[in-house]
Amino acid sequence: MSQETGQATTGAAKPAAKGRKTTAEERQTAKASLVEPKLLSDVEKEVTKWEYVTPYLVANRFNTKISVAYQILRTLAGKGTLVLVSKGHRTEVYTTPERLRQIAA
Repeated sequence: MSQETGQATTGAAKPAAKGRKTTAEERQTAKASLVEPKLLSDVEKEVTKWEYVTPYLVANRFNTKISVAYQILRTLAGKGTLVLVSKGHRTEVYTTPERLRQIAA
């Protein structure tokens, strides 16, 4: 929108550089930047106390979107803090490695 008249301008935004592919590193950086480090550490401290963890529980407890909760849980699973127990069509269930050993025993 034009600042003076309040009407839309006809000029289009510049397209992305043609032929340039993003590397895996750039994509990881973009994804990781969506989750704040403080939120990640708060979730990590809290969920280790829970018997099981789902994206819904994290989203409700920390007032985030479900998609952010999925990213947090997958990040924690990659770090080894959580273990994926069950993955269905709609959700994922995680637990700590210690609890998984207790269940398996």
